[in-house]
Amino acid sequence: MSRTVAISKFVGTISLGLLTGLSYTLSTTTIPSLLGLPSATPAHSTFRHLSALTSRHQVFLSTLSASALIMSYLLSPSRSRHPYLLWATLATAVGWSPEARSKIWGRKAEQKASISTRQRAKDMRKEGSWTEDEEWIADEEGNVNGEVVREGMEGWKVKQGIKAGIWGVGWAMAVVGLWGDGA
Repeated sequence: MSRTVAISKFVGTISLGLLTGLSYTLSTTTIPSLLGLPSATPAHSTFRHLSALTSRHQVFLSTLSASALIMSYLLSPSRSRHPYLLWATLATAVGWSPEARSKIWGRKAEQKASISTRQRAKDMRKEGSWTEDEEWIADEEGNVNGEVVREGMEGWKVKQGIKAGIWGVGWAMAVVGLWGDGA
């Protein structure tokens, strides 16, 4: 039983560390590189692909981490039920919960934003204010505004930084707790 608890603590802590590193790398390295692309079309398509993959990996790692940490808390003898396991699980859940909400409601909001962007492009064409010098770039999915893409990526970068901070605090608690347990 103690081996199961130790392995569960280790898996939860490692997956929380991977989760922290994923969000940190996205916010400090990946998104700034995408913001440097010369055109909005490749930035937009790359960003959409990246955000879909990131979401999948974050949900998997946060579920794995929270499950392993809470399982180790529940399987521990009453003397060994340390609160750091609950705090690390809470940090995992707090960082993950916006992801769960976006899975449920985010698609509708994303579709509305996409429709409003297309509608603005159509309105600009009708008004005659459309010029090729604008940052609007037509692609196979509709019209993409470079400023809108940039704003979306910068907002996502901030969210990833916040998640990295929350998960980093949880990871630090788990590491210190493991060190204190001697596991």
